[in-house]
Amino acid sequence: MTYQKSNLLHATVLIFTSLWMYYDALNKDIGLLIPFLFGVVLLSLNNGIMYENVQQRNAALGITIISLIFVASIVISMIKDDRLDLIVYYGILGFTSILSIIVFIFSKRPHHRK
Repeated sequence: MTYQKSNLLHATVLIFTSLWMYYDALNKDIGLLIPFLFGVVLLSLNNGIMYENVQQRNAALGITIISLIFVASIVISMIKDDRLDLIVYYGILGFTSILSIIVFIFSKRPHHRK
């Protein structure tokens, strides 16, 4: 799997899972749409990753790490509140974040053009 494909997968999972969480919630909280914003930004960076733009690739990695930290903090608070439904949603988001970071680490680095 290339980093471009894993970023695309991560962005679409963030977008659709966030919308699913928002639709499924009894209390429509705008905080449930924060992963949606991360997904939209990652999706906008995906074209630059495909064309091996190093800045956009590094920006996508940074946003992925920030989203993983956000998701981990939410999962920890949900474990304390014993909210299994939200733990599953955020667990899916965390898994795709970790997968995207692992693929970034093990993928080939783009060649610098002169």
